[in-house]
Amino acid sequence: MRDYSKFFLLFAFILIIVAFFVANVEITPQLSWISVIFIISLAIPSYLALFTWLGWKKAIGAIIILSIYALTIETIAIITGIPYSNFEYSNLIGMKILGYTPFTVPFSFVPLFIGSIYLASLKTSNKFKISIWAALFVLIADLVLDPAAAALNFWIWQANGIFYEVPLMNFIGWIITGFIAALIFIILFRDKINDNNKPKAMISSLFLIISFWSAVCIYLGLLIPGIIGIIFLIYILKETSLKIGEFKN
Repeated sequence: MRDYSKFFLLFAFILIIVAFFVANVEITPQLSWISVIFIISLAIPSYLALFTWLGWKKAIGAIIILSIYALTIETIAIITGIPYSNFEYSNLIGMKILGYTPFTVPFSFVPLFIGSIYLASLKTSNKFKISIWAALFVLIADLVLDPAAAALNFWIWQANGIFYEVPLMNFIGWIITGFIAALIFIILFRDKINDNNKPKAMISSLFLIISFWSAVCIYLGLLIPGIIGIIFLIYILKETSLKIGEFKN
């Protein structure tokens, strides 16, 4: 058993420092390559954990399917406003596919989902309830991420919303799409979902992402999202007994 939890905790501390500069230094389209590398890098730990658990063939299949799902939903939302409300991406997080959705979006969504379904599987063995819990955990992550990312102009809402200018429909959309993503995952791996040997490192990317965005929220003065993020981080550490970087052979 390999445990890199101390490394990830140190990395989270570094991300909190980096978040200060992200919140206080203007990010231009010319620096978008930094955002691209950053987003992809944070996704890698959860992908590696998935490889450890499912084997590389099944893991790659799962990542590809969920990535296509994320790109499809995001593109539909941009074109129609459903299910997240009307918005558009800026040019700060990578090249847009067909002029709509940055290719980096799956690297943001899939790790959040992997971590959320791991947490959900700790709450219940019922597959339907796992989907509900996973959707709620994804929603919590978005309550932290969306206000900060919108404040940094990573994406722009066409109408002001109720929660730090984020529309209520966006959060409803995250519940729906998170639930569907969980169902897809459970259908694909219904014989593995209740496996007690899932590596705790499936949570690693979610932990790192929330660490970074919670700090950004605090530095930007978005206190409620920041506090939600801190509480979520404490919950993750409690549920994993601080073993957020534990990979099983």
